[in-house]
Amino acid sequence: MPQGSVVIKEGVRVIQGTPANAIGRSTLFLRMWKTAPGKGAQPRTLASLHMVRPGPTGYIVKELLPELELDPHAALDKAVAIAKRGDVDEIYVNADLSKLPPPPRRAATG
Repeated sequence: MPQGSVVIKEGVRVIQGTPANAIGRSTLFLRMWKTAPGKGAQPRTLASLHMVRPGPTGYIVKELLPELELDPHAALDKAVAIAKRGDVDEIYVNADLSKLPPPPRRAATG
C-alpha cells in the first residue's frame, strides 16, 4: 500500500502513512514490521495497535494491542474489528505517532 493510499474495509477507512491533518476523534494506528531473521529462521511479522484521541492538553495515546506476532492480513482484520466495536472509522497503517499534526484547539467555554 503506497503512502497516502486509502482503502475502505468493512466501512472503515484504512490509510497508509501519517495523517496530514489534526486528529479530531478517536482513531486507530496499526504498526506492522518484519523482524530480521536469525540464521536459518524465517522473518516474522509483528504488529501493535494504538488508539489516539484529542484530549484537553494534547493527544491521548492508549496501547490496545502490544507487540504481537501476526500475519499482516490478520492484524488488519483485528484492527478493523476493534474499530467497528469502538465506533472508530479510520485506521492509519504505519504512521509515525511522533509526527502527528498538533491537535485541534478547543473552544473556551465560560
